[in-house]
Amino acid sequence: MGKNRNIQGRKGCRFSEKLRGISLDQILVVPIDAAKYHPKALICNYFGDILEDSFFFSVNSVGLDELDNKIRQCAKACNAQHILIGIEATGHYHEDIVRELEKRGYQVTIINAYTTSEERASSLNWTKTDDVDLAAIAVAIRHNKGTESKLPSGIYDKLLTATRARRSEVNKHSALQIEIRHLMDVIWPGFQAITEVRNGKTETKPIFSDFWGKAPLFLMRHYPEPRHILNLGPEGLSLMSREHRLKMRSGTIEKLLYAAKVAFNKSSDDLEIELMLLSMKLDELNRASQNISILEQKIEELLVQTPGVLLLSLPEVGLVTAAEFTAEAGPIEQYTNPRQIIKKAGTNPLVSQTGGGEPTYGPISKQGNPWFRTVIYSIGFNLANGRTNPYFRIFAERLKANGKKGRQIWIATGNKFIRVAFALLRDKKLFNPPLWNGLPLTKNVVSKIKTKENKAAAQKILDSLLNRSDHLKVS
Repeated sequence: MGKNRNIQGRKGCRFSEKLRGISLDQILVVPIDAAKYHPKALICNYFGDILEDSFFFSVNSVGLDELDNKIRQCAKACNAQHILIGIEATGHYHEDIVRELEKRGYQVTIINAYTTSEERASSLNWTKTDDVDLAAIAVAIRHNKGTESKLPSGIYDKLLTATRARRSEVNKHSALQIEIRHLMDVIWPGFQAITEVRNGKTETKPIFSDFWGKAPLFLMRHYPEPRHILNLGPEGLSLMSREHRLKMRSGTIEKLLYAAKVAFNKSSDDLEIELMLLSMKLDELNRASQNISILEQKIEELLVQTPGVLLLSLPEVGLVTAAEFTAEAGPIEQYTNPRQIIKKAGTNPLVSQTGGGEPTYGPISKQGNPWFRTVIYSIGFNLANGRTNPYFRIFAERLKANGKKGRQIWIATGNKFIRVAFALLRDKKLFNPPLWNGLPLTKNVVSKIKTKENKAAAQKILDSLLNRSDHLKVS
């Protein structure tokens, strides 16, 4: 018969090993419905017999003491041999409860909100109350439907917080750029680009090669109206460029003056609110840029303390990308195969097969971590479209030749990255596929680290992971 097998795979084997040989009425089941201020719990045995009616408790030391005491009293009364605690993942509200219970020696299973919803539906009950949710969570615990994911701790917890904060700041930064462009469309549309008609064709030429460079930001801050530019004239603009090191070329100055000359004549009084908002949004943009820079420094400092530095050996994978994947996935030791990581991200395809026919693969499940899914999508896009990593680019081109569309290709490439990353972190190796045109693809890891201190820390952990003392020395 070979090794033990279970219909739930390794997860089912581990669950059955815990409970085998124990009388089911000596197994305590504790479902918890998390909330910001008033979480609720009940205590029953494996058969569903209620030992402690549902009760609210506070998310503080007093509330956890109350929950702990009730669990211990019920465990003593029924001579419990094993305690199964499950809590629905509700935003971040469940995290403190899980950590505090684990400190007290309990093992806590995290239940996906989709699972709770499906359990309610399976009992033909579309009512949603705290007690109905508790019953659904209890059934999910008994049927071993909790996730195997653990809350991050230590360096991984800090890295997760920092990378998510950075992503939020980047989203804020992008939104502010859109708002500023909109305001400039009202104040002076020609500041962004000029249009010319040549040979019957309209040409649009940007005034600045980088609209968010030093020169345009300075001008929007101090000289946002066409009349300001006309008052300065070519000599004044050249002098200002030299004094403030804006590096505006003569061609840029000419285009700027032309745009100011043909602009509509709008009074400052009419633009009072837009000019005020522009100043405010530029301040916010500057703060967001500073926040991103500070967070990226901290992310670098944290990443070089983890095996995630190995991912920097892949071309097209930068420090933030490696850090985001490392933070969202967590320690690789908690996985036995890459499919578990793919499922955690929710990028696993939905498979349909019946009657002995061939399986068909539908859209991705989207039932995992939305933050993680965004990271994998971004990684897949960069690797599929990048020019320096043919290992992934050729894979993406093959999918395109087979009729796959853009988003399908990017998700599939992201999932391939997960498999590669899992192998690198599990085996403690650098990315080193077969050579292309006789050239190795492995990148120098420490060359992607900015500060000297972090370069040294990255080198140290690389030497430890690779068990070598002469690899990729810091220059």
